[in-house]
Amino acid sequence: MKKVLKFVLILAIISMACNALTLPSIDTPPPPVNPTVVPETSFEVIDDIKPKLQELGGVPCEENEELTCVTLQVPLNQFDSSNTETIDVVFGVLPASGERYGMFIQAFPGGPGGEGISSAYWSYFDERILEHYDIVYYDQRGIGLSSELSCPVAYAEDFLSYLTSFDTAGLEGADTPEEQTELVEGTKTYVETCVAEMGIDPASLAFYGTDSVAEDIEDFRAIIGDEKFWIYGVSYGTAVSQTYAYAYPDRLAGVILDGTIDMTVSGEQGSLNQEKAFDKVLVAVLNACNADELCSADMNGEDAVKVYDELAAQVSKKPIAYTFPLPNDKTVKGTFTFNALEYTTAYQMYSLTGRMLYLKALAAANNGDLTPMLRLMYDNATVDPATFEYLGDSTFSDTMFLSVLCTDDTFFSGTPEERIQQSIEAGQASNGTVPRLDGSVYTGVSCAYWPSSPKEVVQREPLVLEGVPVFVLNAKLDPATPFEDGEAVFNNLDNGYHIYGEGGIHSIFGWGNACPDDYVTDFLVDGKLPAQREIVCEEWADTIASYVPNPPQTLSEAGDLLDAFISIDDNLFYMPEFYYSDGSEETPVGCNLGGTFTFGPSDGSEIPYTFDKCSLIKGLAMTGTGSFNLDTGLMTFDVDVTGDKTGSVIYTFNYATGDVSLTGEYGGEKIDY
Repeated sequence: MKKVLKFVLILAIISMACNALTLPSIDTPPPPVNPTVVPETSFEVIDDIKPKLQELGGVPCEENEELTCVTLQVPLNQFDSSNTETIDVVFGVLPASGERYGMFIQAFPGGPGGEGISSAYWSYFDERILEHYDIVYYDQRGIGLSSELSCPVAYAEDFLSYLTSFDTAGLEGADTPEEQTELVEGTKTYVETCVAEMGIDPASLAFYGTDSVAEDIEDFRAIIGDEKFWIYGVSYGTAVSQTYAYAYPDRLAGVILDGTIDMTVSGEQGSLNQEKAFDKVLVAVLNACNADELCSADMNGEDAVKVYDELAAQVSKKPIAYTFPLPNDKTVKGTFTFNALEYTTAYQMYSLTGRMLYLKALAAANNGDLTPMLRLMYDNATVDPATFEYLGDSTFSDTMFLSVLCTDDTFFSGTPEERIQQSIEAGQASNGTVPRLDGSVYTGVSCAYWPSSPKEVVQREPLVLEGVPVFVLNAKLDPATPFEDGEAVFNNLDNGYHIYGEGGIHSIFGWGNACPDDYVTDFLVDGKLPAQREIVCEEWADTIASYVPNPPQTLSEAGDLLDAFISIDDNLFYMPEFYYSDGSEETPVGCNLGGTFTFGPSDGSEIPYTFDKCSLIKGLAMTGTGSFNLDTGLMTFDVDVTGDKTGSVIYTFNYATGDVSLTGEYGGEKIDY
């Protein structure tokens, strides 16, 4: 049993505020909107932000040099003018390339905990947006460049304990008195250790919540001099955007919320809503596999829901001992726990390709090969397979994830002891393997001990935001910010537009789909509002990306040699270490059946490969070189082959055109596919 039992989803957001309120029901959607009605634009903005940035001491951002960074000294306590202590908060700006319409502020990082400046990118914006808007990013207080607070040692110990521990009695979760005592005592120790490592007065943590972040944004607006601005919030950023909207509704020209948090629900209800959403998405993904011929075949025709449930039940009773391949034919041993399965599964539910990769891993595990699932676990958890050291994500603050969450929200009511007891009781209702992915239910125990946790239950009324156009972007298969929560926000807005997909993922803007991207662009550039209040994006109907089968177990099962190389190519491309990498560093990876695959570093246009007896199919190992051209999409292998037969071949596949070839000599014969 883990000392501190909590489910940490790096990007998953539970609702950020308050007691649940009864929301008015809307039986029929609002009437169509006249598309000629445009947002109010008769407000003042400065002509050019660049002189103002220079005046403020703007310099190229340390972690993103195309942005100009300015550092503001803001009050530590934004709500008490008698407190003169200040902290630094950094904003990064990409100035408009042409005629300036104003600022488009990106409440961009997920979390809470994500850095805005180091993670900033803008290639997905229409050129007209970049022409007319200053794109503004920020590191919120306590994170990255903005007076960072962290407890990496305490967190690493806690997180690794979570991944490796398992129940020895009862169901998964704190369902016995001994486990509940261990949970409470371990949580208290973690919180005390983390706060001590941060080296901060515990009382000051109250000034690092989302309400203070909104005030920092207002300080930036005021010093730039624009009367109003536009804001885009994604995931936790929707909490920032809504918090600002509550405080300064007259300063907003427009709001886009993507993956929307309902600010009116309580902490415990937010956890329950998220638990249901993750379960719904997982079941939908597993059923999508059942309906897919290739995926179902990889699953041996078995019901994928049953396959998952049987694996979860198996690993909940006893962790699975494994041997994982490392580069240079080395291996490492470990145990795969229920917590590791739950963490990995949840993490892969965020994207269509992530779900497909998860199904590949589940199918492999069902055939006795846990390696693909372990690859996902190591990558998601940012753990070094060789040492099991927690590496962390340099653009994300594990510390501030919990700190902001617990500063903003309350779980249950009463004394800390009463809140703890209620959190445990709620957790007991979710113990076991069903409902699936239920690990966030104990968050209330952590928040009960966090120094800045509100003493009274926090409440907010629904956001109305009279007269301000608000786009609520949503997806029915969003696991982290449930569809129903975004729908509830839309239903209460005075001038809201609900744009969503029947399938989809967590956040749907900026993926190159006309819906919703064109609606956002038309609004920002031309002031054009949608003709309807509710719009279904057909582009976001899918549940998973196109399934790519796992490699055949033997060369004889592959078909011909070209089919074998196509399978190897596909599975190297979708190997998590490669797929989730930017290729900027040389990265050696142990191949499933022995040998080494090394890729990188990239020169910006091509990622080089090296193979050293790399085998993904029994009877076929490759030694040689290769590359993936990022500009043309051309994959090339130039390798010597050993195994069932020997030879030397050149394989090419053009991902842009679909053209494929295999030439050379194999088994003493010339080949030319």
